[in-house]
Amino acid sequence: MRSKNMLVKRHSAFSLLELIVVVLIVSLIGFLVFSSAIKQQTKTEVLDPSTLPTTFRKTFQGQGDIELFCINKCTECYVAQGKQITAYDGGIQFGKNIEIHQLDKDNHLVHMDELGRIKDEKICLRYHLYPNGSTTQMIISNDQGIYFLPSYFGEAQKVEDMEEAKALWIKDTYDLRDSGSFY
Repeated sequence: MRSKNMLVKRHSAFSLLELIVVVLIVSLIGFLVFSSAIKQQTKTEVLDPSTLPTTFRKTFQGQGDIELFCINKCTECYVAQGKQITAYDGGIQFGKNIEIHQLDKDNHLVHMDELGRIKDEKICLRYHLYPNGSTTQMIISNDQGIYFLPSYFGEAQKVEDMEEAKALWIKDTYDLRDSGSFY
């Protein structure tokens, strides 16, 4: 009778070994869940004409003078910070037949055909993020449409034609020039 009661008491509680195994399993599951959540947060977003300004600012804001340049028909991009150049580790989807346009001082559209060369490859896109948060103002056209990328305020906008992009550029330039007039 006495041994039967002892046997019942032994099985009414968890052993130290069982508790350690449970804690290890719970810890392992928690580690896997949280590590995948952290990877999702730090995952670099895909660059395309509509997301370039916001993604680039969000990724590199506060890191000083940063320049993105792309080669091989904008399928391969690099980030230059000071003298260090590293490959962009996120996705790149600038489309086919990409062209960069800017306005000259007389507000005429200029196709930017030569943006430089690196490793004997023609640079098809050069985008600069300055320490104050401003960026290179440009118009990007590709097989998917035409996009106006402002220099500081707002996000990239898809437009119907080059004239609409030009009007947005002029308005953005006027707004920046006139921004201090109310002081």
